[in-house]
Amino acid sequence: MHQRLRASPWAIVAILLGRGAAAQAQGAAPDGAVPVAVTGSGGLAMLSETATFTDVVDAFDSGSSWSFRLSAGYQYQLHTATVERELRAVMDPSTGIPQFARVGQYRETTHTLLANAELALYHDLALTFGVPVVLSNTREIRRFPDANATEGQGALTDGWTHEGMPSNLFQLGDNGFRGPERAGIDQVRLGLSWAILNQQRDRTKPTWVVRFEWRPPVGPTMHACNSNPPMGVASCPSPESVPSVPSSGVNSTGPTLRSAPTSGGGAGISRGLHGLWFQTSLSRRLGYVEPYAALDVLAEFPQRDTPFKYLDTPYGLLANFPPIVGNLTVGAEVIPWENRETWQRVLLDFRVRGTYRSQGRDYSVLYDALGSSPSRALAVPGCPSNVRNDDGTCQAGRSVYFDGLTSTASSIMLGTNITLAFQAARFLRFSVVGGLTWVTPHNITATDACNPSTNPPPEHPEWRGGCVSNSAPDPLHRPAIDAPGNRFRTSDEFYWDLSAMLTLTPRFD
Repeated sequence: MHQRLRASPWAIVAILLGRGAAAQAQGAAPDGAVPVAVTGSGGLAMLSETATFTDVVDAFDSGSSWSFRLSAGYQYQLHTATVERELRAVMDPSTGIPQFARVGQYRETTHTLLANAELALYHDLALTFGVPVVLSNTREIRRFPDANATEGQGALTDGWTHEGMPSNLFQLGDNGFRGPERAGIDQVRLGLSWAILNQQRDRTKPTWVVRFEWRPPVGPTMHACNSNPPMGVASCPSPESVPSVPSSGVNSTGPTLRSAPTSGGGAGISRGLHGLWFQTSLSRRLGYVEPYAALDVLAEFPQRDTPFKYLDTPYGLLANFPPIVGNLTVGAEVIPWENRETWQRVLLDFRVRGTYRSQGRDYSVLYDALGSSPSRALAVPGCPSNVRNDDGTCQAGRSVYFDGLTSTASSIMLGTNITLAFQAARFLRFSVVGGLTWVTPHNITATDACNPSTNPPPEHPEWRGGCVSNSAPDPLHRPAIDAPGNRFRTSDEFYWDLSAMLTLTPRFD
């Protein structure tokens, strides 16, 4: 909440002389006086605006009947990671930990236009709306120039051979692997912000804000694509478009017909997920510094027509839900300079955060490369054990195809942001934000062969499909990427962010 009232001459004189400073520090500012924060010695400190992190526009206050906030900006994000693959039967002799071979360097760049609005409803209560428009998103996996025979392309064999030569999951080529360029809107953000407590209204209390957002998907659903596919393979192949390499076994013979011509559509931009986000945050002004802390959680729920198979789950499928994300944020806003008469100030915001991402089905850094692969090891469909015919074939329409989504392990992200903001006038603010986030190494292909949460009935022991105890095979398990010795992971993973934002907060008396 911003100040709205002008100070009377007598109130200003009293503050400057240090008389009545203690009274000003207690409770909300009276009518006709500018609410100010005071130092411990009774000296005048600064305007009493809430920190940007916990600020909520309001309405129906004395001197300001209504307010709203508009902001627009641009964000650049660079996501880098080293993609590695587990070496088959190679363990560290001292620890027994699997060893990994380097595959390539992942690089993703995203340019986003940010547009947000906040509409006041009542005292410290506002509706929020946000539209992140992706102007460009590109992904590639670059080759390592110093890769040895077991790295790079040598680490991408799928366990099959054709005419005595090993086949691969995907081709890096001279220029590596390149996905398509995507653009559009994944989700919009519709929310509500409420400052339950506000230090400007009651100086004995901190500012406590709760926020809720619903993030519905609006853009076309993504499909795995290859910007330079092999001959006979669609750029964005349909998962049901199985390559016609002879299927006489792992060691196949005959002419090579690596064709998957059926297209699954365009590259798309939306992950097809409805997001529910909740945050609670606290801040407290202490002179020229306002520290704050926040805890938030994001849970996402797939639409029916997405590859998560959340609403139409095949028998035995273990992971059909995206990761749940939780954040703990701690920071402080510092005001090194301000001019109260012109409402100008310089703000510095220092922030650190820790993020936990649970295991789940997700769009990993290998989504495009594996999802557009013509490898038979991936493309041959799985079959739920409860719909198999007596001869082992799958009932019509019940096959489960691989579409690029993989089961990822849990991970922790540690990040920091630094914001420099300049309030040029009472209603106008410009800010620049830089950020860096590190992600712990974690597996990105980890679908279990059997689902212990599925208990075949006693009258159908064959539904166990070779799994021990009361479990059933997962029809999305692909040994070529999910079995020990074949799994992929990321390491040295970082997000680099740079953004600029212009904010306008007009008020109407």
